[in-house]
Amino acid sequence: MEVRQIAIHNIVAFTPTTSEFFSIFLKHAKTLCKDLKTLVKDDTAIAHDALRSLINLSGEAVILTELDDEDFLKYLIFTVIISKTNILGDLGCMLLSNMCKFDSIATKVLTLHGKPVEGLTTSTGAVAQLAEIFLKGTDKGYNPNCDYNFLASVFATLAMLPLGRTQLFTKDDHQLSPLSNIVCFTEHPNLIRRGGVITTIKNAGFAVENHPALLDESDINVLPYILLPLCGPEEFDLDDMEGMPEDIQLLPPTKTREADAHLRETLLESLILLTSTKQGRDYLREKKTYPVVQKMHAAEQEEHVQDVAEQIVNMLMRDEGAEIQEIEEVKPADHNEDEDGISEV
Repeated sequence: MEVRQIAIHNIVAFTPTTSEFFSIFLKHAKTLCKDLKTLVKDDTAIAHDALRSLINLSGEAVILTELDDEDFLKYLIFTVIISKTNILGDLGCMLLSNMCKFDSIATKVLTLHGKPVEGLTTSTGAVAQLAEIFLKGTDKGYNPNCDYNFLASVFATLAMLPLGRTQLFTKDDHQLSPLSNIVCFTEHPNLIRRGGVITTIKNAGFAVENHPALLDESDINVLPYILLPLCGPEEFDLDDMEGMPEDIQLLPPTKTREADAHLRETLLESLILLTSTKQGRDYLREKKTYPVVQKMHAAEQEEHVQDVAEQIVNMLMRDEGAEIQEIEEVKPADHNEDEDGISEV
């Protein structure tokens, strides 16, 4: 075991994309990945470095092809990630995030089922279990060693697929959907969690048939979670506040708006998707979305974000007629942890 530990510890240093040996690993991807997948099931210290190696290598299609392995996916999700005691859960989430960018792997994740987890959920579906972990594991609330922030990126990627959106909206025996466990983190201090959730909301919005569930206050009730990050310290007129979601009324003068311009744009694009039906437009008007967007637009410095805000204003202030055309300009988005969208450790 000591020999394996020393060997894998030395290998990790050569796996980042900046390594001069990176191309050698890619050349021997089949043998390398087979060995690394085996080492992930080894002693914790060995598994730690094996996971780090796979995370660093998994930005390459040749590596992802070798990781497109249902048995390995099951082990990664049900043994490494969904565990109250496994200290490698967060590394598992990082690897899964990278792997899901390969459509074949993402599709496999959507079809996986395991045993119900005592104290977690009676659901057997991998997506539902991961959503429960994401909610209960916030700030190490489920596993004292893990915070599961990178699962947000997994959900954002899965929500790009029609089957992924379907699963995120599928309710369990308690009439709760996985998405209802995800949407509440749009103001979380961790950028990976917050950004992944915001991107998941936008991508879920392409399921127009599920907009009633998204907006229903007794269901997912997504609107307050979209509007709150768009609010700053500005005060609203009393007339404007009447009908607003309670969460955005009477905000303190210390309230800050989402700092990331890309995420502000993504939130606004989520609103555009919700205006794609008359029912959605009427609901956004009823909930006084316009004053929020108006004040946000007045404070916005980025021209491309201002442009999106103006589209929403046009949708909400126009006379009702033909269905909107602007929705065609909004495309599903991947949440990138860095410029390449792949995490390294």
